[in-house]
Amino acid sequence: MVLWKTFAAVITISISADAMAWYVENPVERALTVTTLFPTMILGATSAFSVDGPSMMKKAKGDALAFIGSDGQIRGAQFEQASRYYRSTYNSPLMSDMQLAQAIAVKY
Repeated sequence: MVLWKTFAAVITISISADAMAWYVENPVERALTVTTLFPTMILGATSAFSVDGPSMMKKAKGDALAFIGSDGQIRGAQFEQASRYYRSTYNSPLMSDMQLAQAIAVKY
């Protein structure tokens, strides 16, 4: 056991590198980096936010159908999460839970 820990420590130390700050001296290279890096980061963040909602709604379809079938008596965990996401994301006027369940069942 001690040999394994020693081996793991040696591998970790040999792989690790000194942390260095990234700074670009050349103003042209800096401008190109900024014009490439920031739009990429913004695009990645917005697509992540737009993908999260629909995937959550797809997972909630079964719970939404159970909610509709039980006339609102059965609230599954996935439907509850989708409902909370909807309420926190969208502005008024909001749909009722039954309308949201029907929308999830039809669209997803």
